[in-house]
Amino acid sequence: MRSLFWTEDKIVKAEKLWQQGLSAREIANLFGSKKNTVINMAHRNRDRFPARQVTRPPPETCEAPAPIRRPDRVTRVTLSGAEVTMPRVPCIDGPAS
Repeated sequence: MRSLFWTEDKIVKAEKLWQQGLSAREIANLFGSKKNTVINMAHRNRDRFPARQVTRPPPETCEAPAPIRRPDRVTRVTLSGAEVTMPRVPCIDGPAS
């Protein structure tokens, strides 16, 4: 039978590195393993490896830019109810204003 890679003392060392903020890839490099083995071990021991919350600043609230007014185009409603923008046809829509 194959011996387990993650012994209890390795898990304790990985837990300390995790709490220091090292990434899974950095921990894996220190242990000579792969990133996914660290992630799987952390998932199996979720009580010892809490999820890291990614905090992003809220997006800046600014006014939406005014829609571009294009006098050479007109908005039409199709039979299905969709609004489409099409070129203005002078004999149908009248002169551009």
